[in-house]
Amino acid sequence: MVLSNEIISDIGRSGVNLWQALIFIFKGKVDLGDTAIQIQKAGIGSIFIVAITAAFIGLAMSTQLAKELFNRYGAEQLVGGLVAIAIVRELAPVITSIVVAGRVGAAISAEIGSMKVSEQIDALEVLGINPIKYLLVPRLLAAAIVSPLLTVMSALIAILSGMILTRATVNLNFSVYLDSVRTVLEMRDIFIMMLKSLIFGSAISIIATTTGLIARGGAEAVGNGATKTVVWSIILIFTFNYIITSIFFGV
Repeated sequence: MVLSNEIISDIGRSGVNLWQALIFIFKGKVDLGDTAIQIQKAGIGSIFIVAITAAFIGLAMSTQLAKELFNRYGAEQLVGGLVAIAIVRELAPVITSIVVAGRVGAAISAEIGSMKVSEQIDALEVLGINPIKYLLVPRLLAAAIVSPLLTVMSALIAILSGMILTRATVNLNFSVYLDSVRTVLEMRDIFIMMLKSLIFGSAISIIATTTGLIARGGAEAVGNGATKTVVWSIILIFTFNYIITSIFFGV
């Protein structure tokens, strides 16, 4: 019962924080300098791990599909399209967002949680500075900008790594692979991929900021907040992914 009340309370706080942040954004009360700093932290700092993850996803997908389609059905010309559709529709936005949750979300929660337990948040309020405007708005905007860009990069790297592997394993020409990608993939798929990543990234920033702001106690509370951020972010990523997929691709 206590756990369920805590979950409901956290959801309510996240909703209130999101509403307040959107009001500040729509009123134009945005610190562009701080937003740029958050974009740099979240974006540039995540490029390497996202690229490595995407490359191995593309290699794994192509390893499975190339040999199966080539050996069993003689339809290796379908490999590029199938790899692209799986990556763009599902794997790129989901895996990239999970990586962002683990790296960026946990860092945001730990940073703000440390500010909370050291009473820096209270000092901001005493000075008349709204914590939501100062902390959440820049991070929310940064996540909304960075997540789609990282996802596009992730999808591109995964598709290209798959192309290289299929050439090495079943000697599939690059032109055949890319023609299959162009035939199967539509602009609608890319739009939905970016929409998913925008929603996922925004959710991560809101959860991370909220868990930081409600931290109570010492260092243990900061660690618990970071853990809660990653767990809830992953749960919401899969939940939102199913909902969006059902809306756009459901029968």
